[in-house]
Amino acid sequence: MKSVIGGTTTRQVAFVGPFGVGKTTAVCTISESSVATTDVASTAMMLRAGRHLKTTTTVGLEIGQWQAPDGSMVSIVGTPGQERFDMVRKSAMPRSQGVVLWLYGHHEHALLDTELWLEFIANEVPTHKLTVALTRFDGSQAPLEDFREAVDQVDPAIPLLLADPRERDDVDQVLRTSLRIPQVMEVVS
Repeated sequence: MKSVIGGTTTRQVAFVGPFGVGKTTAVCTISESSVATTDVASTAMMLRAGRHLKTTTTVGLEIGQWQAPDGSMVSIVGTPGQERFDMVRKSAMPRSQGVVLWLYGHHEHALLDTELWLEFIANEVPTHKLTVALTRFDGSQAPLEDFREAVDQVDPAIPLLLADPRERDDVDQVLRTSLRIPQVMEVVS
């Protein structure tokens, strides 16, 4: 038996965003292999401004693999959303070819969260690596155009998509967009 040391992928995409937005769910939805998870019982369960109650929290990196259209395998890395785990998140972003910012679209502070997370990430990685995936969007708190405007203030070239981390096709679309792989579905402009 031949020993294998190291990873079997050459590309990586990091999923970042607030606590409970669906990063781990997205990794598990799309992964072609078993996902290495680091979810533990949450000591700080949150129910704030329309966000749901979550009983676990990610404390490290969630790692899965996605098969790109060219047949190559891409590492998908979910990161913690809590501020106290910034070091873990910051370790994954620079070495990733794509960074997907998953954001809530349906609570009263959604636009402020968008601005704050974009500012944080733009200070860590070049914006050409960034894609924004807006989940749970119903238009009740702010119109989609307001999110597009917030993203454009950082870089108008950053793609903005509506996506559900529970839907394989949506996560596939997000990954293709993140790696700038040509696709059929439309990005919000």
